[in-house]
Amino acid sequence: MPNPLQLRRRGRTARRRRGVTLVELAVVITVLTIALCATTNTVVTTSALNQQDHETEVARRAAEGLLETLRNTPLANVFKNYDSSTSDDPGGVGTAPGATFAVPGLTPVPGAPGGVAGQILFPGTGPTLREDVVDAQLGMPRDLNLDGLVDASDHAANYRVLPVRVRVTWRSASGRRTLELSTLLSEL
Repeated sequence: MPNPLQLRRRGRTARRRRGVTLVELAVVITVLTIALCATTNTVVTTSALNQQDHETEVARRAAEGLLETLRNTPLANVFKNYDSSTSDDPGGVGTAPGATFAVPGLTPVPGAPGGVAGQILFPGTGPTLREDVVDAQLGMPRDLNLDGLVDASDHAANYRVLPVRVRVTWRSASGRRTLELSTLLSEL
């Protein structure tokens, strides 16, 4: 049989445990709430990053596919088929693919050329192809007809090397996004 002193100690210990248990419970609930918020934030952020990665992959594949199409087009027809003018289309006005292309799965930005996400860019504007354009990414200025001179003439009819940039610009949940790939096409 316990003595009275032991009974008093047990009573105080039990009372202390009840008070500590409530404080511990409050601390545990607070810690769990913070952990749940952090986990939720991580899941939401990861989901957004996965969406961005998916969109970037769609854009990259579209740009690479178009560059492959350009490489498989006879060099003399590349500019005529893919410039922004329809007047020089080899099969007649409006018969060539042109300077824009759709990218399924991506939303074009408002005001995008042709209302689509993809665009093909050459040095110059419209139906002209210029050697004196300054564009470091395309290695310009550059002698496009290989005559040893860089001039301000239109070389749409006599180029032998052709720098090209494929740009995909789209609207994503995180805002405007752009991917660009450049290459140099050559008959050499």
